Amino acid sequence: MKPGKLLIVDDEKDIRSLMKEIFIEEGYQVETAANGVQAQNAWRSFLPDIIFLDVWMPDIDGISLLKQMQEEGILENSKVIMMSGHGTIETAIEATRLGAYDFLEKPLSLAKLIVTAERALEHNQLNQENRQLKQKQPDQFLPVGKSKSVIQLRETLDRLSKFTMPILVTGESGTGKHHFAQAIHKTSQRNEYTISEYYALDFNQLCQPENSDKLTKALREVHQGTLVISNIEKLSEDAQTLLANVVLKQSYQVDSLAEPVAIDIRVIALTKVDLDNAVENLNFREDLYQRLKVMPINIPALRQHTEDIPELIEYFVNYFVTHEGLEYRHFSVPAQNTLRQHTWPGNLKELKNLIQRLLILGNGEVNDEETKALLIKSQKNSSLREVVDTNLSLKAAKEQFEACYLSQLLRETSGNVSETAKRSGVDRTNLYRKLKALGIDPKNPK
Repeated sequence: MKPGKLLIVDDEKDIRSLMKEIFIEEGYQVETAANGVQAQNAWRSFLPDIIFLDVWMPDIDGISLLKQMQEEGILENSKVIMMSGHGTIETAIEATRLGAYDFLEKPLSLAKLIVTAERALEHNQLNQENRQLKQKQPDQFLPVGKSKSVIQLRETLDRLSKFTMPILVTGESGTGKHHFAQAIHKTSQRNEYTISEYYALDFNQLCQPENSDKLTKALREVHQGTLVISNIEKLSEDAQTLLANVVLKQSYQVDSLAEPVAIDIRVIALTKVDLDNAVENLNFREDLYQRLKVMPINIPALRQHTEDIPELIEYFVNYFVTHEGLEYRHFSVPAQNTLRQHTWPGNLKELKNLIQRLLILGNGEVNDEETKALLIKSQKNSSLREVVDTNLSLKAAKEQFEACYLSQLLRETSGNVSETAKRSGVDRTNLYRKLKALGIDPKNPK
């Protein structure tokens, strides 16, 4: 096992120097801190695997620092070993309760120091492997099909697996942008680390000043992994600034007064709109956009590769049989042809939902008549179905509906905000505020 990064926090210079010398000889990367303030700066910029932390220090005691590490999410990826020359059982219990890995009494045994560090590093590695196992899914994650466009997507994935640059994934709703982002992560060298997905409006909330601790914890969790952000065009100015620093400088700041914190994250941005307009209207940072679009990927609409529908049917049927215990049903050739002739405004998501309903509602072979009847029924309810996405949180779903509703009103009123306010029953001032929060340009509603 390869030695990792180690931080030693102790106000006694002799102890710091001795421990540093020992662990450097063992192959560790070592940083030291003489007090609490130095420790805070070190764990944020150095991102250690192991932290040896003295309980008693002149400015901030070790227990208080441990609480702060817990709040910032440091303990997700770092093991803290407390040290004390006159520790009590109560202190040791409190440290364990707060998430410390171990508690060592001074004078320190050099042999025990090395063994404890090795065990802590091994424990870290096991936790990492467990997170990786939880993220693994038994279903196929590569794009499904034999069409030219899908083959090109798989070839692109293969190339991307060798690099770590940020990526911009575009495509209509329901085309599988999230699925593709997952595939990028799982085929890359970062697949042992965390992938976190956020909708832009949720990420905006995370970037609010009052949520700085939550933001630090969230970014710490995804260090060396992948951050996926949907509806990238709806990011607030603060969120765009933070993301630009992550992408362009490999660091972030929770506020303008804080020191930059080193971070290694691959960013995958998802959008269904043309970001050129957002940049032109000064609603999106040009430097961030230029970096993201170095590697743009467009996911084709299902109507552009309907020849893949037989393979997609087989894939979704196997998925529902394996994961939801539904009864297997074979699709007749006429039924498959009917599905190939459909325009699929809801793309892969619409096809998946239709297949699920066919498996639930019938038995035996899926025939042409049954398929046509369900397609007609689905089309009648399409307007409602398009605004209901159960992958979203309730808050995000409400915001999505509000965005669709207000955009439609603005289109109907030719961008007349006063008329839109009147028809929606929303005060004009509040409407302007809401449109800005939702990233809607009254003159050019999408």
